[in-house]
Amino acid sequence: MDKGQGPSPDMAAPPYPGPPMGSVPVVQVVQQPAYQYSVQPAVVVQPVVVGSHLSDVPGQMLCPHCHNNVITRTEHKNGLLTWVICGVLGVFLIWPCCLIPFCVDSCKDTEHYCPVCNNVLYLHKRM
Repeated sequence: MDKGQGPSPDMAAPPYPGPPMGSVPVVQVVQQPAYQYSVQPAVVVQPVVVGSHLSDVPGQMLCPHCHNNVITRTEHKNGLLTWVICGVLGVFLIWPCCLIPFCVDSCKDTEHYCPVCNNVLYLHKRM
């Protein structure tokens, strides 16, 4: 073999690493499972107090009127603490903020009702 010349015609080219010429490539199609998204309703978690110490959240107790074991229904009512906070804000001449305690449930008293017979079971007073 001469240095100035290319490969001799009697030498075969090295094999190509691909598929042989003239063959049809086989394509394999893999179907992926369709993802299904389920829409679930929003779950509201509300704490429940079990026992005799009821506060501002619903609690489980035995109704003395209808004798059912129930989870109480609560309603917030304006109480002494609501009026005291309103009065203090009024004394310090903070008039625009004077009505805020009437909009905040944590300043109000809580009445617990039986959901079956609608009788008042407990009154949680803030002050």
